[in-house]
Amino acid sequence: MAETKESKLKELFGPLEEEVEFFFSSFFGASYPSIYREELCWKPPTDVYETEKDFVVILELAQMKPEEVSITFQEGILIIRGVRKAVPPSERRRYHKMEINYGPFERKIAISEDVDIESLSAVYKDGFLEIRLPKKQTPPSETIDIKVE
Repeated sequence: MAETKESKLKELFGPLEEEVEFFFSSFFGASYPSIYREELCWKPPTDVYETEKDFVVILELAQMKPEEVSITFQEGILIIRGVRKAVPPSERRRYHKMEINYGPFERKIAISEDVDIESLSAVYKDGFLEIRLPKKQTPPSETIDIKVE
């Protein structure tokens, strides 16, 4: 019975505990590991869509520089990593609401079709990172007549 109470409490307060821990680690400038643990990462808002020619991934990454973001594509998985550094305040602040995440982030996105890895591109503009993964073009199939003997 104690396990049931404990599991219910963890279910109710676990997310709150994680948020408080993240707030204090962000606020007091904790050092982050070089290999990001998922529970330490925040997830930037992301859109993924497909056009006739491309897969497109857009991430909201305000207040970052392109060199602070790493993008890799391997075996059908697109991985975007980076660290958004908190700007030290120039004056004492008392927050009423704090929703902007700082620290390491990582997004992994599976792409279901073959892409042309020679033509991948990424553009960072106005706080948004747009990654384009062109689909591999399949040559039109030829019709071959086969004679039956």
